[in-house]
Amino acid sequence: MITKEQFKKIKLIISDIDGVLTDGKVGYGAPDFIKFFNYKDGQWIRIALRAGLMVGLLSGRKSAANAKRAAELNVTFCREDFIRKGEEFQNILNEYTLAPEECLYIGDDLIDIPVMRRAGISVAPADGVSQLDEFIDWRTTRRGGDGVLYEVISRLLAERGELEQQLDYYRVDS
Repeated sequence: MITKEQFKKIKLIISDIDGVLTDGKVGYGAPDFIKFFNYKDGQWIRIALRAGLMVGLLSGRKSAANAKRAAELNVTFCREDFIRKGEEFQNILNEYTLAPEECLYIGDDLIDIPVMRRAGISVAPADGVSQLDEFIDWRTTRRGGDGVLYEVISRLLAERGELEQQLDYYRVDS
């Protein structure tokens, strides 16, 4: 069980891309892979950033689609082509002067275990591989590509007592 104190420590959300922000399927076409991202995730990433959280992407695969989506969302960072994610996680901690417990990590496959073992909160989507169960704190009800970050960010903000304040942004006519 994740405590409110654990949620309150989080300063950085790091998400894998394939299998979390997408359904994990890859379509081959020229000049790059075809990927489908969920708009709900994008909206909630923007909400997290507006709430003062950092949001970064850490992927084992490099793709122009990843970079384009990251730029559209203005995420804190997008690190690609890292098969050894644990090493890059340490680089991220050093770069942003963070402790592991200040990070929430979302991943769906074995490549994510080194980060999940160290992050303050580790999350897998509903359809992430079952071998992650011993390393995660929470499995979402949503599948990869179906609003995983929406679910994670809305719960994170709710547990911190910040959700209603963020929703007020949309309730006010401007």
